[in-house]
Amino acid sequence: MSEGTDIAKSGTAGMTAAQRKQFEAVHSLLLPINKELLLLPNAAVAEVIAYAQPEAINDAPEWLLGIMNWRERRIPLISFESISDGEIGSVHKNCRIAILNTLNGNDRVPYIGVLTQGLPSLQVVRPSSIQYTDKPTEPRQSIKAYVNLNGVAAVIPDIDDLESRIQKIH
Repeated sequence: MSEGTDIAKSGTAGMTAAQRKQFEAVHSLLLPINKELLLLPNAAVAEVIAYAQPEAINDAPEWLLGIMNWRERRIPLISFESISDGEIGSVHKNCRIAILNTLNGNDRVPYIGVLTQGLPSLQVVRPSSIQYTDKPTEPRQSIKAYVNLNGVAAVIPDIDDLESRIQKIH
């Protein structure tokens, strides 16, 4: 039997406890937006910061709220609700901005700011706690999946699609 087959058959037997834990759970954040929750792994979120008014961009689509400064970088701030064919959430004192890491090593759009309607909640996502749900009859843009996490409905955003849509504007 080959070494690869031995590893596949033994499953996690040859792993350390820390390595096994990595496969058993994903530490994640539930980010409240207008009428739903976004579910993202912690690694996809660089930071959650207080809301600051972005610099407006002329002729930008409604979902692109502007450009903001973060850690000496200028990054786009979006309304996820609007980009995914919903309505823009209101801006109020509890709003925050989640800074997302883009996944493709793109120097032009390394981060994306997403307007949230409050503080995120930490979640440990295990295979037993999450179920994929059916997509709505009218599909929405920039959504990778619809899920139910411990009885709570959430959407997983498609960060690649967000990045691509922002690049088309720049």
